[in-house]
Amino acid sequence: MVYAPPRRTVLSAAIASKRSGTRAYQAALDALPPHHAAAVREYVAALHAEAAARRAETTRLQAALDARTRGNHHREGERS
Repeated sequence: MVYAPPRRTVLSAAIASKRSGTRAYQAALDALPPHHAAAVREYVAALHAEAAARRAETTRLQAALDARTRGNHHREGERS
């Protein structure tokens, strides 16, 4: 059996980028005055919430699209 390393995906690249920057990010937050650090944390939390909402909406829309196209086995350009 031949070993092939996993392909790097957009998600794995984003996770690796986050991991590589976490220590520096925390150090920068620790160096900020408390009210500035709190503002940054609040903004980052809002970004995370927006990303989660976008994922949920994408999942909902994908399910709706799948439901509409389920059972449609016509080739492109063919109509019955």
